[in-house]
Amino acid sequence: MGLNWAEHSVEIEAPIETCFEAITDYETFPSWQSAVVDTEVLDWDKQGRGKRVRLFVDAKVRKVDYTLDYRYDQPGRIEWDFVEGNGINDADGHYVFEDLGGGRSRATYKLGLEVGIPLPGPVARRAHKSTLKASVEDLKREAERRAASSAKASERRSADHREAALAEKAGIARTRRHTPPPAAEPTAEWASEDGVHSVGELPALLVGRVASVGRRVAEGGIETARDVTAGAASAGVGAARRAVGLGLRVPAAVASRVRDLTRDR
Repeated sequence: MGLNWAEHSVEIEAPIETCFEAITDYETFPSWQSAVVDTEVLDWDKQGRGKRVRLFVDAKVRKVDYTLDYRYDQPGRIEWDFVEGNGINDADGHYVFEDLGGGRSRATYKLGLEVGIPLPGPVARRAHKSTLKASVEDLKREAERRAASSAKASERRSADHREAALAEKAGIARTRRHTPPPAAEPTAEWASEDGVHSVGELPALLVGRVASVGRRVAEGGIETARDVTAGAASAGVGAARRAVGLGLRVPAAVASRVRDLTRDR
């Protein structure tokens, strides 16, 4: 009967190493290879890669399983030898990866199968081509997902390094603890021991209390700014400065109003 051959190529927005790692991560195949029902790594090579692997595949016309011995020319080529199969009499082929530069690759999958069940030639060829194409497209999605995840992790590490460098340069100790601004003191605590203040004493008392609150809000803003990036830190310091300004302007306005009331009397 002989081998029935099919081939499919696709360009992938991922480095060649990522493509190779994905297609040799056999134990994860059932989670992203749509035709693969299950896998079993029976033996490993000295580099920790799958050497003998059994695959259970939904081949459209029926479910089959077969065992392959893999050989690697990392990261550009993967070949295999057929060991045994259920529903498959023979399998030959290879995966080839080409580095296109700029973090892009081309994957080509060529596979020859000899099925162990009687099928009309056109049906077997269509099922074979469809399954093979789906396998390569599944690889494209998985490799691009892995590349995007790796890029995000790298961006987070770079941001952390930049933040640490800026904090060190500014002499700011980084802390992951978030300190919320202190709550304003209740007015009941503003009274003197006898609980009575004259109109003339009120402005000075308000100035001291509000300025104190303003300073604490400012300190809270600065502490919060230390927990975020340099840009956010600038915004936190700005907020702190506005809080201090507010603490100084409010008592001044109160004092002015009190003087007006005193003159009216």
